[in-house]
Amino acid sequence: MDNSDDLQAGEPPTIDPYEVLELERTATENQVKSAYRKLALKNHPDKVSEDKKQEANEAFQSIAFAYAVLSDPARRKRYDKTGSTSESIVDSDGFSWTDFYREQYRDAITTDAIEKVAKQYKGSDEERDDLLIAYEQYKGKMDKIYESVLLSDVLEDDERFRAIIDGAIASKDVPAFKAYTHESKKSKEARLKAAQAEGTEAEEYAKELGVHDKLFGSKGKKEGKGKKGSSEDDLAALIRRNQQGRSNFLDNLAAKYGATSSPKKGKKRAVPDDEPSEEAFQAAAARLKKGKKK
Repeated sequence: MDNSDDLQAGEPPTIDPYEVLELERTATENQVKSAYRKLALKNHPDKVSEDKKQEANEAFQSIAFAYAVLSDPARRKRYDKTGSTSESIVDSDGFSWTDFYREQYRDAITTDAIEKVAKQYKGSDEERDDLLIAYEQYKGKMDKIYESVLLSDVLEDDERFRAIIDGAIASKDVPAFKAYTHESKKSKEARLKAAQAEGTEAEEYAKELGVHDKLFGSKGKKEGKGKKGSSEDDLAALIRRNQQGRSNFLDNLAAKYGATSSPKKGKKRAVPDDEPSEEAFQAAAARLKKGKKK
């Protein structure tokens, strides 16, 4: 069963689509797409813990509906003229909000969607602002910062992030929090070690599911060269897309790879059309259960 079935799009929310997507009314089509992709990825209900799922559902519905209005020139024009979202979606071609919502829910965390967000976001001024906001919010605690900043990767971004933070401290744009300036070598090494272990475990699951090469390439993350991204989320999205009926296993996997961390590590490849075998799923499920007991 598709997880979006649990949400029931229902009546479209009453919103200001420009406000929801954090856009000016002069925003271009590309700016609308970029804003939607980032917010949809950040607020997707499959990426939060169960106690936050309802809040994420509501946020995602608003984001998807804002995109429904602003992504179509005719609907956007009607909204700009009337200020009414309900009137803006009354299309002669029979626009279905429910169908549109389900499609956005399904496609928001595919590997392709993640790559498009990463391409525009990584290294941007927006990422720098988000990093410094998180630095101040969490008073220099790097573990929390990595959980907060979209698509951040301890293994890839640590040197770059520290250069940005150090520069901001030097220019007195942000305070020199002790948790950052006096973080022990042991704490840094533990964070890197945990990130490496998560990446290795993600590769092991991919091997058990028979999709390793398609996600990581034939050499894997340690030897391969190329793009890195979100192996945990890629794997969760892949399984959710191809094995919608195995709800219990998917919930466990989402909790393990989606609830407590930002997207991290791994080479991304296109989502394969073939589905892992039943035996592979049973083996992976057993491994996951064993790991949780530990």
